[in-house]
Amino acid sequence: MYHPLLSGRSHLLRRATNFLCAAGLFFAAGASAEQLPPPIDVPEVLKNYQDTQDCFPGVIHDPSTIAEVQSIVRDAAAQGRKVMTGTRRFNSQIDAACAGNGEVQITLENMNQVVSLDKENRLVTVQAGMRFNDLAAYLREHELSVPMVTELAIFSIGGMLGSGTHGSTFTQKSNMISDYVTEIKLVDGKGNLRVITGELLNAARVNLGVLGVVVEVTIEAEPGYKVQAKVKGHRDDSDLENVILGLARDNHSANIAWFPGLGRYTVTTYNKVPLDTRGNAYNAQADVSDFSEYLFGLIFDSLHEADSAALQCFAASLRYTARSSSYFRDVNTGLKKFIKPTGHADLMQHFVCKEPNNCVWDKLPIALQEVAIPFEELPNWIADVRQIIAHSERTCFPLNGIYFRFGKASDSYLGMSAGRDTAFVGIEYTLRQRGEAVPKNYFVNLEIEQMSLRKYGARPHWGKNSVAIFEDMPSRFPKWSQFLDAKAELDPENVFTNPFWQRVSGQDPLENYLTPQCNADGQCYCRTDAHCEQGATCQAGNWYSEARICKKD
Repeated sequence: MYHPLLSGRSHLLRRATNFLCAAGLFFAAGASAEQLPPPIDVPEVLKNYQDTQDCFPGVIHDPSTIAEVQSIVRDAAAQGRKVMTGTRRFNSQIDAACAGNGEVQITLENMNQVVSLDKENRLVTVQAGMRFNDLAAYLREHELSVPMVTELAIFSIGGMLGSGTHGSTFTQKSNMISDYVTEIKLVDGKGNLRVITGELLNAARVNLGVLGVVVEVTIEAEPGYKVQAKVKGHRDDSDLENVILGLARDNHSANIAWFPGLGRYTVTTYNKVPLDTRGNAYNAQADVSDFSEYLFGLIFDSLHEADSAALQCFAASLRYTARSSSYFRDVNTGLKKFIKPTGHADLMQHFVCKEPNNCVWDKLPIALQEVAIPFEELPNWIADVRQIIAHSERTCFPLNGIYFRFGKASDSYLGMSAGRDTAFVGIEYTLRQRGEAVPKNYFVNLEIEQMSLRKYGARPHWGKNSVAIFEDMPSRFPKWSQFLDAKAELDPENVFTNPFWQRVSGQDPLENYLTPQCNADGQCYCRTDAHCEQGATCQAGNWYSEARICKKD
């Protein structure tokens, strides 16, 4: 049996075991969408946080005022150019916020301030370039809280509305910040400033950046509170279908990591406590040393290259151990808090990296596929995944297991939870840039994805995933046509569009991405053997026969 731990770097990998057990990392996404050649005379290239996705706009603007945004849009429209809003180091694994080649890119990095606070009515208005962690810290100073918390807090508010960024809560109105927005100021396709309220607001809550440039957002807050966390590991997963919906319903927030290859799962729950409750803890999952990151990199390389599933399952057991005990530390002392870790809601639920924009997942080859399925269907989905795994060779999910979060139905037209209570399901795996190597048992992930899409009507996360998963998107949202009506009203000349919108709306059919070996880096689900990596053939799924997977015999 091949085992990289016995190779020349085994002394470092053995030392990594302790670090993996000690640090509860949650890994973010990093696969790439189709890369196009850069146009001539590109002034600046935009890159995502892992350098797996490049954007080649013709010009980049950094406005400081709404008037400047209006001028930029009017000039672009007059020239027949397209406009998209994004950041220079965007936190997405796909090109959702990229202007097309040679088009006009706007960043709002200079529009990142609080505009006003109505403390009596608990309403805060911010510029769209403000980061979520800065908003949470500002509200905390005023003994207020954002009603939801996302686990990675460095996203801009405008970006969170663009993609429908979410956390996990089933006791609040929503797990998306989009649903707590009461008003949006937006520069439309003619350069006019529009104040969006009423039913049109439901179109703009999750807007993909194709309705206009969101410049200001008013958000409803709630009285400040703290949360108390509980972390527990379960070494027998046979009851998961029976308890998982109750865990979501009975706690303020619940995150569950299922390791089906091990027959185990972990549960982290957060429940509200009064603001004056003792405790000042924070979530230290991502607060690791440079040396730890180096060791993680060695582990990841070995995971990717191993021919046997043994190392994959060994790493999964380390992740299970890391997630089954407290990963909270005291803000003042840095010491771990094992007994009833308590702290401000935002600091407890989002990850604090050792540097604000420098997290461990920025450096490691990781991809994240996430979909949303109807909440009540989750036990059936879990049972089907058990069957897929049982009919495949042993498969472990070493990075974070299969990760579950939850949210109530949203009034937004294009939110992942639009119109239905929702379970959010994420699977992470190692992936080299451009698919230079296919992860171990990648075909199992692809079978689960296709089953989720075609049997459970899954909706892919707008800011994660790879090209192939965005199939038949208009059919997945009952109010898709109403969203198109809103786009026609706000952007009649189609100024706000980009390659991502053209793909997900069907203007650029996914058939165009059926190229040699396109399956290996997520560009397609295979239809012929030519779409697979060398040595693999396109076959029916092992359990879900409607899936098409690339598998080596």
